[in-house]
Amino acid sequence: MEINESVIKEEVGNFLNSLQKLLPKKKDFIVIRNDKPTLTRLSDVHAEAKKVFPQCFVGAKMVIMRDVLEKVKLVQNYNLGKSKDSYKCFSQLIHKEMDEKNVADGLLVDSAGSATATYTEKMNDYEMKLTSKIKDLVSSETEISFETDSKKSIRSMSFALKDADPNTLKVVTQWMYKVSPEFCVGSEMGFKLLSYPLSPELSISARYDKPAFTLSSTISRAGYQVCLFKPFTSDLRIATIINENNRGGSATIGLALHKSYENSELKIFVDSQRCGGFTFEKDVLFKEQQNDVRVIRLMVSTIIDRQKRVRCGFGFNLDF
Repeated sequence: MEINESVIKEEVGNFLNSLQKLLPKKKDFIVIRNDKPTLTRLSDVHAEAKKVFPQCFVGAKMVIMRDVLEKVKLVQNYNLGKSKDSYKCFSQLIHKEMDEKNVADGLLVDSAGSATATYTEKMNDYEMKLTSKIKDLVSSETEISFETDSKKSIRSMSFALKDADPNTLKVVTQWMYKVSPEFCVGSEMGFKLLSYPLSPELSISARYDKPAFTLSSTISRAGYQVCLFKPFTSDLRIATIINENNRGGSATIGLALHKSYENSELKIFVDSQRCGGFTFEKDVLFKEQQNDVRVIRLMVSTIIDRQKRVRCGFGFNLDF
């Protein structure tokens, strides 16, 4: 058999095409218009400012998300090094803060053996959501929440239970009221139902929203936060967070910048504790002959911690 350069190129091309078919196709995002007035949930009162800050990681990681059945999704996480975010310059004072709210009903299974089931039901003016998470044979989390809204307010109540232990039953109520088109206030109260003496955790939040900036704050027994979010253009925004907890020490001030490009985004932060870092994410597109576009998302992270050590991370994300 005669082997020449054209045969080698053809074989290599076929091999690369077969590898590209293993990558996920680029998804078209469908925007659903809703004429209902939008109200900010209490758990999203600081969302814009905190999403500007990067979630830095160390080591190598790979995240693969695949739809197995219609309502079953498999998430595989592979980490080499630290598996959790190594540093955050702000804390979360509100229950379920910044968690994804519009989660589709179904079953989510990850590579660590955890399974999370979500079920939503509309009942007159209320929306009931049941979330059950099984971590292993002896560890579990179950939460049921009820939410209702009106033209000027959103109210919710949730009941959370861990490891099927009645002593861990926790009740959390949240309330957000729009005083004016620019200003809204809210409060949260949480307590363990069977604890004695009953010691409720109370927090109060406020948010002032303008097209040029958003100012929000929360004060609770655990500490306080003040967040400022300012968009300059559609692809450039900055945020500042002042955070202090009641464990002692001075307040921490963090500043972050988020810059978006066509198929990539850059997030940078520095704070008063002499820490800093950035994350850079880029979508690498592969076009096929059938005009299908496949994508792989690359992630690069760098962080400078309090000991002035520079640590790096690299990974990629596949969403089938």
